[in-house]
Order: sequence, then structure tokens, then C-alpha cells
Amino acid sequence: MPQIPFIKDVVRGFSICVLEKQGIEADDLIGTLTVRANEKGWRTAIISGDKDLMQLVGENVTMIDTMKDKTYDAAAVKEKFGVGPDKVVEILGLMGDTSDNIPGVPGIGPKTAQRLIEEYGSVDEVVKNSENLRNVKLRESFRQYAEQARLSRQLANIRKDVEIDFDIQDAAAREPDKEILSKLFSEFEFSSLLQEIKQDKAKPVKEYKQILDRKSLDELVSHLKKSHEISLEVIFEKNPPTDLVGIALSEGKDAFYIPIGHTNVLEQLQEKAVFSALAPVLSSPGIKKYVYDLKTTLVSLDGFEVQSGEDLLLAAYLLNPAKNSYNLDEVVWEYLHERIPAPNDVAGGKGKTYPMALVPLDKMTAYAGQRADAIHELAPVVTAQLKKIDAIELYSKVEMPLLHVLSEMEKKGVLVDTSLLQQMSADLTQLLSISEEKIHRLAGEKFNINSPKQLQNILFEKLKLPSGKKTKDGYSTDVDVLTDLARSHELPAEILAYRSLTKLKSTYVDALPALINPNTGRIHTSYNQTVTATGRLSSSNPNLQNIPIRTLEGKRIRQAFIADPDCFLISADYSQIELRVLAHLSEDKALIDAFASDEDIHTRTASDVFGVFPQMVNADMRRQAKVINFGILYGMSAFGLAKELGVSMKIAQEYIEGYFQRYKKVRIYLDGILEGARRDGFVCTLLNRRRYLPELKNKIPSVRQFAERMAINTPIQGSAADLIKVAMVNIAGLFLKKKLSARLIMQVHDELVVEAPIAEKEEVMALVKKEMEEVIKLKVPLKVEIAFGKNWDEAH
Repeated sequence: MPQIPFIKDVVRGFSICVLEKQGIEADDLIGTLTVRANEKGWRTAIISGDKDLMQLVGENVTMIDTMKDKTYDAAAVKEKFGVGPDKVVEILGLMGDTSDNIPGVPGIGPKTAQRLIEEYGSVDEVVKNSENLRNVKLRESFRQYAEQARLSRQLANIRKDVEIDFDIQDAAAREPDKEILSKLFSEFEFSSLLQEIKQDKAKPVKEYKQILDRKSLDELVSHLKKSHEISLEVIFEKNPPTDLVGIALSEGKDAFYIPIGHTNVLEQLQEKAVFSALAPVLSSPGIKKYVYDLKTTLVSLDGFEVQSGEDLLLAAYLLNPAKNSYNLDEVVWEYLHERIPAPNDVAGGKGKTYPMALVPLDKMTAYAGQRADAIHELAPVVTAQLKKIDAIELYSKVEMPLLHVLSEMEKKGVLVDTSLLQQMSADLTQLLSISEEKIHRLAGEKFNINSPKQLQNILFEKLKLPSGKKTKDGYSTDVDVLTDLARSHELPAEILAYRSLTKLKSTYVDALPALINPNTGRIHTSYNQTVTATGRLSSSNPNLQNIPIRTLEGKRIRQAFIADPDCFLISADYSQIELRVLAHLSEDKALIDAFASDEDIHTRTASDVFGVFPQMVNADMRRQAKVINFGILYGMSAFGLAKELGVSMKIAQEYIEGYFQRYKKVRIYLDGILEGARRDGFVCTLLNRRRYLPELKNKIPSVRQFAERMAINTPIQGSAADLIKVAMVNIAGLFLKKKLSARLIMQVHDELVVEAPIAEKEEVMALVKKEMEEVIKLKVPLKVEIAFGKNWDEAH
């Protein structure tokens, strides 16, 4: 490999010892060093993903597979192979290892190899006894590949006796040679790594101060009152984040840690006393407070209030909303090129964790202090980045105020009728039993409906239905495949219905009662502000957005969400908001006129696409037009539309052409969006919410096409999210300003749910409708459908 010499240069630049010997494989050098270390009683860790190195694992030897983040000791090796490390070479001799060019015996996999080695002990013994094997195919394999088995065992065996001149001191940790690395990174044009080398200056280790008594706390408060800005790192137990362990504060020069919930600290202050003392600082509008994940802190700490608070988690999200995670240590590395400890660094690792409250005080003080310092350093950097992409107003005027609205919604929660859910659970059990009987009758036999393998056998072997896409476990029985099959056979349709009922029962009907807070009697959904790339909110525990809308069971679940006895639930739902946003953004006159005259947009589209008068549009034509309308929003191709409507590609393409013939400026707008996204690398919403789409330049067509669909959809769906977020902030503010008792309690897609006293119903309904419809002036009117009732379903 031509890269190897360069890799060696880089490794040496990092002052890492390189050991090599002509004609000797790296595995044999590792084996030899491991044995030498073992003889001296040293503990050894082998960093590799190579299976053959597991034969070296022993009492003082572990293997760490960094790609899978797994550590193998002797027990883990046995769990993987079914045998101890001393038999790994025998297993590999039979099953082979393609990554190390060990052929093994064709037809023998891990389970067969394990069984044979357990019975015979070695490859040689298996070969000697191969004629006694009951399996005819195995006997034939060994007749043909006996020598290959012995050779494979020999190839898998690692030498432990290589003559090498090595002193352990040669492997001592040393500082990287930055001069060498700078030259190499410049030569290879590794600009980001080169920047890190230049910026990687050792920071002095700070002494973080512990606040253990009231006198120290009062002195700290006096000190912080003189600051213009401070940062806070609030330490909770990892899951759930309700038990407070401590709080760190930094004002730049110094950082302090206040232990509150440690189990191993004799002298620590009470939570109430701490926040009472800190209240003048936290509530002072003249002192800016930087926090990472402020909403969690506000929701988890009853009575904790912050004035002039800034959430850097929100800032990091707005800078790149498509990331999978926004852990503080990752964000600090991205923007500051500094390493700070992650929670698992002080309280275990993956697969091995223990409570934060058990972390020794000195260790926790350093951990929390570093994180509070990092938040303080991060603040001006991410603020500058927000200004650079013109997102500071979105952050300060929308997302930060919304954070406080969401925290109040989470704390308020919603009442649930548990008796109704219990009855529904019993009803669903009966429905599932009926569905199961019907499935078995249609299949002609009883089988495990939840077993993909048994279902495959029924559908594709017994009933001979056309098989779809194949997976490693056989032919797929996912929802897409079953939906296609349901067009020609009743059984797949019934299985889909069975799965839907099963999911409803397990995810909602049986799960909701367990989520009720015993102190409030309410369910307190978590609203996730930093999850979706489009800017939409999501919810969890429970996920309200996946409750079916039109099914009878979905309606019954909504009936379980109830108002207080002296209140109503008010539901306000935007009508076709994404299509209205499309009309505004595209400036298409035909689309704007349709909404301005309050036409049924799906009937209008059906009339135009199918070439009939509006009064001649039937229910099926309107349904197809609705699919076309929303398909355009999501960048659906003719192939996707054909599949969705059950028509040919040719007809689907004609529908799309007919749509664009009517709404010409929509096509111009969508083409312009794609062109701009390819040029700039991102798309924006109405309020300048940005989403980066590097996949637009991907060479894999499916990846690139997905990014193109996201480029089309994000400005529309994201703008709709902008509108409802601003409406939520305005409505919550007016409730407080007018001293109304009504409160927002739920948000689902384009719908807001308010709990209001009976006496406030009329005023609140008028206020909510007005604010939602007038939130931002568009070229088309926004329309809100609003109703009330004693439960969520009744309010629709």
C-alpha cells in the first residue's frame, strides 16, 4: 500500500513508537510483545479489530476493538466464539477470516465451527474424525478441504517467539513533534489538522474551588455579583436528569463547584439554600448567564429561574441542525479545539456506568469546573458564528423565548384518563385475538405472526406471493412490501392491521399510565428543540406525533387526554400550512388565487391535473390530487408518485407535468432552490433557519437524490415550523400579559393544544386563532381550524 510510508511518518511525528521487522507480520510482533509483557506480569491492551488477535487474550491481556467500542477479556472472547482464547485459532482454522485471507473450510460458519471444536478440540482432530460426521455435506467438505483447514489453522496461529530488539522505554509517551507534523500536514493539505497543531497550546491546569459551607457560598455570591457574565454547568444524574448532584459556575478567570447531592461527601450545602443564595445572581438581568441545555435545568429544578440566560446548545444546533448529537465535549472540540471530559469519562464508560453522585469530589470538581470554563469560552465563539450566518435574531427572538415556553409546557403536563386506557387495553387485546384468528385462517395454519422467518414461509413459500427485496435474513416483510402485497391478497392487509394494533397497544395504551407523574397525576412530555434538521419540534416520553389521526383507535387514544374538571381543551390546527408556505415562496399566482378565494386546494389541483370542472371531481380524484400536492412538497419523483397512487410511471409523470403546467412558478421556484442549494451548500427558511446539505455533491445517486428532496422540503417544512414557533411565543406571552390562566400544554406538528378555564374559553379561542393566523404576513391567508372539548379528540 503506497500510503504506509506516509502513515509511519505521521505516527513518528506524534512520537509514537514504531516497531517493524523485515518479513515478519505485525500480528507476530504483537504476539511476541504480549508474551514478553505477560512474563513480566504487566497488563497489556491490544488495540485492534482483528479476530485472530483474540487468541492472545488472557488474565493480564485484553483486546480493545475501537471500531465497535468493545473490550474483550477471556469471558468476552468465549461469548463471541463459544470457546476460550486458546481455541480461537482452531475456530478460525475452520470458519476462516476473509479480512486476514484465511480461507477456512467452505460451508462452515461460526456456529458449526464452535460445535466441532467443542466436540473434537482441534482442527487436526476434526479432520481425523471427519468421516464420522453425521452431516453428509460436512464430510464431503473435509474430504475436499482437509489440507486447507490445516493450512488455515497455521495461518491463523500467531507467533510469539520473534527475535526483536525492544526496550519498553522506547514506547514511553512523549509530546508530538509539532514541527514534523506541521510539515506533513502542509504537504498533505490537511488544513483542519494543521490548524489544530497551531492552536494546540497546553493550557495551564486550573485549581477549581469547592464551595462546602455557607460562608464560602456567601463570598462566592458577592464575587459573582460583580461579574457581567457567568457560565453554569448543572450536574444531574444521567438518566433521568432529575436528581441534582452539583453545580459549577465560572466567570472566566475562576470556576467554582458546589456539591449538593453527592453520596460520599460529609459536608455539602442543601439545594434550597444554594439556589436561595444564588437567586440575586441568577435573576439579575445585568449578568448574562451561559448554560448548555437550559431547558433541562429549568424543567428538572423546581423554582430554578434564570434572567438573561443563554443556551449554547440551541446556538450549536442552529449552526448545524443536521448533526446526530450535540454533546458539550464534541461541540467544544469542534469550535475551540479543546478536549474536555464527557460524563462517561468520570462515571464509567459504555456498558459500565455508575451514578454521578458516587464520583469522588475532587474528580467531579475538576470535571464540572472544566465544563463550566468551556461553556464560558464557547459563548463568544458560537455567538460570532450565529451573527456570521445571520441567525442571531432567529436564536434570540424565536428559539430562546420558545425554550421558556416549552419548559413551562413540560412542567404543566396534561391529564390522562387511566380508566379509559385500561378499558381500551382490554378491547385491543380482544381485537388482536380476533385479528390473530383471521390471520391464521387466511394462512391455513397457525404460526408466530411476529416471527419474520415464519411469515416469510407463509407468504412466499406456501401462498407463493411475489417476494420483494431480500435481506440477509431472507425476503423482507416490512411495511412497504406488505402494502404492495395487500393489493392482491387479504392476508398482508390483515397483518398490517395486526401490527398497527400491537404498536398502539404497546407504545401508547399500555405505556401511557406508566408515564404519569405520581405527584402531579399528569404526563409531562419532553419537547425536543434540537433534534430535527428542518426546525420542527419533536416529542418523546410519549411521542405525541405518532398517534394515528384518522383511525378509530387513534381517536380513542386522544380521548384519554383530558382537561381539568373546570377547564376545556382547545385545539388550534393550521390548515394546509405547508402548501400555503409554498404559494408564498413560489409567488405562483394560480396557487395564491386558490388560497385567497378559499378554494379546496386539492379539488382545485384535481380539476387542473385531470382536466375536469371542479364540481366533477370525485373523492378518488381529490385523494390523488392530495398525494400530488404533498408529493411535490417532498420532492417526490414520478417513480415514487406511481408507487403511492398505484399507477404507471408514464401516468405519474403526466400528473406531475399537469401540475407544473398549472402552477408554472412552482417549478421555477423548486428549480431555483436546487440550483441555490448546489451553489451555496445550504437552504434557508423564512426566518433564515439554515440547513447544510453536503450530500448534494455525493457521487452515490440515491444519497444525492435524498439530499435534493431535503433541499426542496426544508424551506417549506422549516418555514411552517418557524411560523408555529413564533405563534407559540406570542400566545404564551399574551396569556401572561392578560393574566389569563390558560396555558399551552401540547404541540403536535401544526397543532397547538391549550388548557383553559371554562370562563376563559371564548377569549382564549379568539386570541389563539388571531395570533396563529396573523403571526407573519404572507402573500396568502393563513387559516386555523379551532375547536374545544373535554378531551383532545372532542376538541378536533
